[in-house]
Amino acid sequence: MTHFDTIQKGAQQMGAALSDETIQTLVKYLAMLEKWNKAYNLTAIRDVEQMISLHLLDSLATLPFITGDNIIDVGTGPGLPGMVLAICYPEKRFTLLDSNGKKTRFLTQVKMELGIHNATVANERVEKHSHQGEYDHVISRAFASLQDMINWTLPLPKETGNFLAMKGVYPSEEIAALPKEVDLVSVEPLNVPNVQAERHMVVMTRKG
Repeated sequence: MTHFDTIQKGAQQMGAALSDETIQTLVKYLAMLEKWNKAYNLTAIRDVEQMISLHLLDSLATLPFITGDNIIDVGTGPGLPGMVLAICYPEKRFTLLDSNGKKTRFLTQVKMELGIHNATVANERVEKHSHQGEYDHVISRAFASLQDMINWTLPLPKETGNFLAMKGVYPSEEIAALPKEVDLVSVEPLNVPNVQAERHMVVMTRKG
């Protein structure tokens, strides 16, 4: 199977309706990630098939949670899930924030080469980010503990916005330690094709 077929099949299994054009762009992004990874070590995963399931499909599992129009991906790394989401939702606005210059340089190159106009790359620490109270979703994938994520990103969402934290196994201890400034809305299991490990999405809102 080609990479196109693998992504298409995985997306269909998750109920994500992606156009051929979108999948083609994801294939190009994957090729760039593989190429840059050799020189810059952007991700520990070297195998392309594993990149598809553990990075691309894993990121696509977040699609149903992105209902708002202005999203920040905190600790985006090489664009996971932020760049993947930006490719899938060209009508929404994404800010991809990471303090690692190698990773943000890669993302800037992806934007240029693939013509991604709805993503802004921010090479900075999250606590220095100036756009506070502007985001519908603050998303992060394997970025930090829930407690740290909330402490660092608390001012970022709008009043109606939420925090979306991608986690592996059900994070009972982290949930028990959640700061009092937030409410836990739900913890949804994510089914990612070709990934045996558990995945969960933790949805939180700021207390009114």
